Amino acid sequence: MVLIALALAALQPAMPAQPMEILIERDPITDRLRATATLRGEGERIEIRCQAPDWGDVSVRYHSRRWLARGQFLTGQQPVTYRFDEQRPVRKLWHVRARTASFDDRGRTIAFLRALMGARRLVLRARDIENHRFDTVFSIGESSAAITQLLQTCGSSRINPRVLPQP
Repeated sequence: MVLIALALAALQPAMPAQPMEILIERDPITDRLRATATLRGEGERIEIRCQAPDWGDVSVRYHSRRWLARGQFLTGQQPVTYRFDEQRPVRKLWHVRARTASFDDRGRTIAFLRALMGARRLVLRARDIENHRFDTVFSIGESSAAITQLLQTCGSSRINPRVLPQP
C-alpha cells in the first residue's frame, strides 16, 4: 500500500513555479519601512524580511505546516539542509521555534539570496517534532524583482552590491 502511495505521489505534476510576492509597509508611528518577500510551496513558505535602515534585521524564515523538532537546549538551533537546483546541499543550524526556522547571519543571508535569485527549485529538509525527516519543495518563479525591491527598500550600500547585479 505504501509503495502504491509513493508511486502515485511521484506521478503528481510538480507545483507550477509562482513569482515571489513582495509586501512593503510603512510604520504609521515611526515611518520605518518593512519589506517581506514570500516564496510559497506545498502549503509552506519562505519569507525574507527586512526593516529599514538596519541590515542586521534581514532574515530568512521558513514557515512549516508541521511542528518542527526543538532546537538545541541552550541555543534553540537545529540543523536544516537546503539545496538549490543541482548545487551541493547546505546543512546549517537554524533557530527553531514551533513551526518556524530562521537565520539572519549576514554571510549566510547573502549566499542564500544570491542562490535563490538564480535558481528554479529549492528543496528544504527538516525534522518534525516526532523526529521524522521531511522535505519541502519550492518551485521558484521570478524572484529577482522581489529581492531587488526588498534590498533597495532596506538593504545597505555595503551589502546590496554583493547580492544585486551591478549595471
